Parts: sequence; structure tokens; C-alpha cells
Amino acid sequence: MPGLPDDEDRALVLRAQDGDVGAFEALVDRHQGRLFRIAYLVLHDRMDAEDVVQESLVLAWKRVHLLADPSAFRSWVSQITHRAAIGVLRRAARRGTSAAEHEDLDRAVPGNSVGGVTGRNAGHPEQSTLANAQMEALATILQSIDEDQRACWVLREIDGMSYQEIARVVDATESTVRGRIARARGHILDRMKEWR
Repeated sequence: MPGLPDDEDRALVLRAQDGDVGAFEALVDRHQGRLFRIAYLVLHDRMDAEDVVQESLVLAWKRVHLLADPSAFRSWVSQITHRAAIGVLRRAARRGTSAAEHEDLDRAVPGNSVGGVTGRNAGHPEQSTLANAQMEALATILQSIDEDQRACWVLREIDGMSYQEIARVVDATESTVRGRIARARGHILDRMKEWR
């Protein structure tokens, strides 16, 4: 069906593969907020997430000509971002460092809606505060989940990817992805009881 977002991505990717910087910038505008949410919920650190997204987009620009299926840009760039975020986590674990201070997700992505914090709640400080507290609690809980489960859950629940797309991003089978998401959901539901 013409005019669908994936069709628009495909057209932009084809132009970017021909060297059109403006087309790639349009792709960045379309995906940057989503990529930030993926990186932030994996890393729970705003500056690291911003760095990961920037590095991922630079790498994507350098390699966009290698993307065989222009329609797969969304999952391909998500995979790059996910792998970069996991790399940051692993390097931090080897150094024995922890994530920086927790931040208000409303401030983390100005102009983006993360969990409904901006937009419909913008004029309601009490709702915005509650939504921010819930998102902060969720981000904290996600840090306690195995990184493979966290990645799969974030890609499914935050990014809305299909099980098949997630399997490609994390290099696992669909059944493994489903299992990881189920375990992550159970852990999250158990720990978020007080927010219901």
C-alpha cells in the first residue's frame, strides 16, 4: 500500500544509498527518538544513550550502501543501536562502573513522547510527575533484568517490533525471543505491582 511509513523509509533509504544526505537526515528525524528510547532503556543513562545513538547513526550512514533490503532499515538501525548499547554495558561491567544518575525521561528526550509524559500530560503536572515516576521505576527494574531479556522486551514493548524482527536484531530464534520477553514481563509485572 503506497504511502505507508515503511514505503517512505524504503524510498529514503534508496536515495541515501545514492548519497543523498538529506534523505538520510530525514531517516534520522524519523528514527532518532525511537533509537534513543531503546538505548536509554538498555543503559539507563542519558548521556551514554545519546552517544550510542549518535555513533549508531554515523555507522548506519557509513554502511547504508551495504543494506541489501531497504525495507529493513528500521530493524537494521535498531540492531546497530542495540549492539552498541550492549557493548557500552559490557565495557562498563568490565571496568566495574555503574550507570550515571537517574534522569527524568521527560527531560531526556525533549519534544518526544516517552510513556505519554509529554503531549497529553504536559498541562497536568501531577500526571506528568506520576508518569515520570512510573517510567523511572520501570527503567530501574529493567536494569535488574538479564540484558538479553531486557533487550527483547524493550524492542517488543517500547519499539513495537515483531518477534521475527527482534530475532534478527538480537541474533536469536523467535522462540528464544518469546521466552525472554515472557520472563521479562513476569519480572516487570511482579516488581511493578505497587504502580497498579
